[in-house]
Amino acid sequence: MKKLVLFITSIITVVILTACSSSNTKNKLQEVKEKNKIVLGVSPDYPPYEFLTTENGNKKVVGADIYLAEQVAKKLGVQVEIQQMAFDSLIAALNANKVDMVISGVNPTEERKKAVDFSDVYYTSKGIFVVNKDSEEIKSVADLKNKKIGVQKGSTYETYAKEQLKMDDKNIQALTDVPSLLQDLKNKKIDAVLIPDDVAKIAMNKYTDIKISSFTADNDPEATGMAIVFKKGKNDSNKELLEQVNAVIKEIQDQKAFEKELDKYAKVAAQSE
Repeated sequence: MKKLVLFITSIITVVILTACSSSNTKNKLQEVKEKNKIVLGVSPDYPPYEFLTTENGNKKVVGADIYLAEQVAKKLGVQVEIQQMAFDSLIAALNANKVDMVISGVNPTEERKKAVDFSDVYYTSKGIFVVNKDSEEIKSVADLKNKKIGVQKGSTYETYAKEQLKMDDKNIQALTDVPSLLQDLKNKKIDAVLIPDDVAKIAMNKYTDIKISSFTADNDPEATGMAIVFKKGKNDSNKELLEQVNAVIKEIQDQKAFEKELDKYAKVAAQSE
């Protein structure tokens, strides 16, 4: 009889605990609103999307992606807290709950979708090769065979160079930030840098000894566009948050606001040291 009473009591306890646990489970939108902020993970080395500038003697992260983050926060009625880190550390930080979202020119590839959740695409650019002005023109993939190409570490272009362009690891220079790649190009440590067109145009305004190659490779990974990244949700825990975020994206696309911010920050970045 005591065993029966103990068994029944155990079942009741489990049911009560399960019910309490279920009722206390918050979705991501509730979590963000409760703490009154959304923590943004960003790699500020990708102008005009995100980069560092100096205002009144203080370093500040600005760019079109930061504008987007602020619009999302405004929609949610919370503040934005920016956490800076290397591009290839962003997804890990997201999955470790160090940040709530990532906006840093991330392409929603099928491989990445297995690990994280993405918003709708907010912008699509295209990739181009940047070379020194005195370099031989790149006319085909064959011309890349014996060249050393710079790409941002952890980006889709690093994978693209290996899998699509069939380049050996020894011919790929993968660095965490684009400015360092461009500096290596100017110093002729590498032969070309593969970056999105918006980023390259800024470089053209800053440096007179480099140029954009007329060659465009097929199967550009940038064609997938850019999207906001969130930790993989369970049981639709991200559903409400994604609905709010996608509403913001649709609004700025209808107004072509993101393109205006890109133009604005392209000018700022070109004037920055």
